[in-house]
Amino acid sequence: MKLVWQLTIITFNEQLHYVEGVIASGSPSSAHAPRQRFLHFLQTFGSYFRKLYANQNLHINTGHTTYQCQTDNQGNFSIWLHETIADPAQITISDKNTSLPIIQSYPQHFPIAEGRFDIISDIDDTVLVSHTLNHFKRVTTTLAKQSHKRKMVSYTEQLLQFTAAYKPTYFYVSRSEKNLFHLLSNTITHHKLPPGPLLLTPALHWYQLFKPNKPRQHKFDVISRLIEHSENKSYILIGDDSQHDMQVYLKIIRQYKTRIRMVFIRQTKAFRSEHQIKSWEAIINEGIPGIYYQAFEPFNPNLLKPLL
Repeated sequence: MKLVWQLTIITFNEQLHYVEGVIASGSPSSAHAPRQRFLHFLQTFGSYFRKLYANQNLHINTGHTTYQCQTDNQGNFSIWLHETIADPAQITISDKNTSLPIIQSYPQHFPIAEGRFDIISDIDDTVLVSHTLNHFKRVTTTLAKQSHKRKMVSYTEQLLQFTAAYKPTYFYVSRSEKNLFHLLSNTITHHKLPPGPLLLTPALHWYQLFKPNKPRQHKFDVISRLIEHSENKSYILIGDDSQHDMQVYLKIIRQYKTRIRMVFIRQTKAFRSEHQIKSWEAIINEGIPGIYYQAFEPFNPNLLKPLL
């Protein structure tokens, strides 16, 4: 069955909407979070065997206008809509005049909020304990642990929940692949984290699971696109020191310094390497307030007082 595996609509303003998604094979039950470990394994592992519908012509209908676009080699599609849309959540996607089912229970539509700042956060080892430095352990954790059993990073969890009172838009920008969209969205929902667009890397095939080739520019490109289309919004950046977040955020700060209000980086090990220390010093030397917090350190709301 051909369906919309994932759909995200970001409304930047009345006349500008960004739509992205994935067309894949599956069934509506693919979006549900199984409670049994074996069913979770079958569903998660099975997501790497789904057919991705490449180079397919699609029609995006807003109720007033029908736009045409095409999926890429990995079943992804994206399009910018320049019109006033009464209800973006009612956008439909069809293929050869057949409306495709959208299976996700997670929200599809995210209007940019009017709060004082928005938040861009990594997911793996920033929000969820994912063991990204050990690829085998990351894969086994993903395949074996159901959404409700995933361990959260308590500091980040408290930070995200505290800032919700100020009504920012949350953007979860991750190098996790789109195969895991439903797993990650179910985890965010179960742990009552603020919902936001999950902007992930393209879906993988099963043979790429243990040797993925993910675009290194993904985070920088996505964050740049968000900043450039959101007019004068300012941002808090949240990440960790296990991969490339500090290097990406430093590049973002240097290009959009007036738009970045604060940076939070989670320390993933008991010690900081010389490279991590130098990366953090480079961020601080740009004059942006920052917190480099340890794994189980309690969140202190007073840190955000200068922004509030």
